Amino acid sequence: MKKALVICLIVLFYANTALAVEKEQYELVDIADFMLENNLAIKEWQVTLKEHLEVERLEALIQELSTSHSITKQENENSTIYLATNTQKKHDINVNYSVIFPKDKHYKSELVITINGTSWKEEMESSYMQLLSVLTKKYFTDDIKIFSCMTTMADDIMENGYIADFFIEKFNLQHVKEQYDTIKSTKNAEYIYGYTSFWGRKITIQDTPVNVQIVTEILGNGDVQYTIGTPILINEY
Repeated sequence: MKKALVICLIVLFYANTALAVEKEQYELVDIADFMLENNLAIKEWQVTLKEHLEVERLEALIQELSTSHSITKQENENSTIYLATNTQKKHDINVNYSVIFPKDKHYKSELVITINGTSWKEEMESSYMQLLSVLTKKYFTDDIKIFSCMTTMADDIMENGYIADFFIEKFNLQHVKEQYDTIKSTKNAEYIYGYTSFWGRKITIQDTPVNVQIVTEILGNGDVQYTIGTPILINEY
């Protein structure tokens, strides 16, 4: 899951606009449907919900979560972070909470909720959508930012680039751009960015809309791993 998280947290240049909220948009479900339709084994997936919120609201949230979750406090030179984990799983779906209080008052406090799992079955779809709806309505406002990604491995049917090609065709990706990363000796990675009108959320980079990221990574053992998702912009405190 760490690899998927790192890939999902790729910083895309500087954006002019943040991801806008579109109600009833379930990008992860679209990605999962694409993988299941093509008989691709889903290795792992993650959805990140983020928003800057008032300190008082987040302090109350920590108190609320402490009655049902295990709370861990972490501190570094930049921020104080409270992590809340729930040991109870529903349909192999994990939910974790991070409340970040930056020490530099120029930055705003932030709530980050991650929903993740290591498998996906058709019967999980309704549970996931219900969970996403509850979390967004209970803890966030219309300024929420949602980022999704799902990882699979190449198989004998769809190898070396075909997964990306099929996704580009199915979702009619526009403004497609590619980047390559061969700096690290342990991997070769290709990054494809594009825009699909199927999804309402987007960021704008140099007047170009972007809401899809496809990462093709050759692992150390030679296996090819694909991660498909929405690009994410992060702030470091």
